[in-house]
Parts: sequence; C-alpha cells; structure tokens
Amino acid sequence: MAQIAIISFLVLALVALSINLSIVYCRLNKVRKNDRMKRAFLNNVGREVRIPLKSVIEMADIVAKEDLYLSKNEKREIADQLQYNANLISTFIDEVLVFTEADTDVRQVTEEQISPNAVCLRCMEANMHSIYHRQAVKLQFKRELSDEFFIKSDRHLVEIILNKLILNSCRFTEEGSVTIGCNTSERVGQIVFFVEDTGGGIPENRVDNLFSWFDTPEDMNDEAELDLSICQRLAQKLGGALEYDTTYHSAGTRMLFILPVK
Repeated sequence: MAQIAIISFLVLALVALSINLSIVYCRLNKVRKNDRMKRAFLNNVGREVRIPLKSVIEMADIVAKEDLYLSKNEKREIADQLQYNANLISTFIDEVLVFTEADTDVRQVTEEQISPNAVCLRCMEANMHSIYHRQAVKLQFKRELSDEFFIKSDRHLVEIILNKLILNSCRFTEEGSVTIGCNTSERVGQIVFFVEDTGGGIPENRVDNLFSWFDTPEDMNDEAELDLSICQRLAQKLGGALEYDTTYHSAGTRMLFILPVK
C-alpha cells in the first residue's frame, strides 16, 4: 500500500508540473520583452524544470519495482526528496509570475512575525539534496542572532530569495562549504541575510550587472543573472535589496539580502 501511495503521489506531482508548465507557456506568450530575454528565460525554465523532473522520474523507477521493500528511513528519504522537488517547482512558478508581472504588482506582500534563524535553517534543510552526492561540500548555518529575535516580513518571499541564493551557491561550489546566516551588526537598523561559498567566484566584468532588470538585455551573459534580477525585484517588494559583498576576500562569493528591521 505504501508503494502504491508513493507512486500515486509521484504521478500527481508530474500532472501538477505539466499543468503549471501549461500556465507558464500561456503567460510567456503574453510577455512583451526583448527576444533575447525570452530565450534566456526559456533556457532558464528548461534548466529549472529538468532538476526536479529527473529526480521524480528516478524515484518513480525505484518505487515501481515489484520486489521493493522500503525501510522507515528510506521512506523518509523519498518523502524528503519529494518535498525538496516540490519546493523547487514552487520557487520556479513564483519566478515565472514575477517575470511576467512586468511593472505591475500582482502579488501583495503579507507581513508576519518570522524568526530569521528559523528561516535560514528551513532553507538550508530544503537545499540539502543539492549537495547530497557531493561529499566534498558542506552546507552549514552560522548562528549570529538569538532564536528569540523576530522581524516582520513576507515569509514566502524571503524563503524564495534565500532558496535561490543557496541553490546558486550549491551549483557552483565543487568543494568546501556553503554558509547561510543572518545578523544585524553589518547594517544599522537592518538585517542582513548572507549566503557565502567557496566556489569559483564571479568575474569582475559581470558584477555590475548581477541584479539588473534586463528590459533590453544586450549585456546579459547568462541565465544566472536573470535569476538574480528576479530575486532583486522580490527583495525590493519587501523594501530591501540584494548586494554582492565586494569586501569578501575569501575564495568564492558572498551574497547579501538586506531587509529593514520591523
């Protein structure tokens, strides 16, 4: 029965993904942007979809075996991977909505009390599978604030931004670590979420355009810049901003997500 339930869940996940992609296709046809921007975004769509889709297909192959016995730990592992891929798909759909909004504010910001530490830990755990097969990379949390410290913001949008920054760092870090944390010591009256890694870093000639919104993207180098420009728009909706830490001299990259403390 457990295997049937898992297979049913996987089928529903694929159906939901197909429906979402149909919605994406319809909305993209309405977007009036530069052709190069559309091509870049579609390439990004393909890359984003292949990651969770491949994982779902692999899990479907595993649970479809007739002689399969799953222990509690194995069931939990499958459930965790399904949750992770569901988060990827959700983040991807949210990015599409932001991209197709153009200059309108379709989604309203909903403020609630959130624990920055708890949000960081949740996003870290959601991205553990990004480094699951790379033992040389450690995903870790650096605690600088008390767990009793809270801010007011839109939890969902904050998590979308952090998940994207963490996922990008995990993709480009082959060894070493990806560290997530937050503090109020770097900026007066603001909270700084940071994601730092020991990856290859960002070329100097690309730093200035990392977060630009490319209405006419003649200087856009690849889809990674589109990802970050979408995140920048989300951060601005929250009254904050994304920054590249130019003072980070260690090998790798340090991205800052800055919000006002409310």
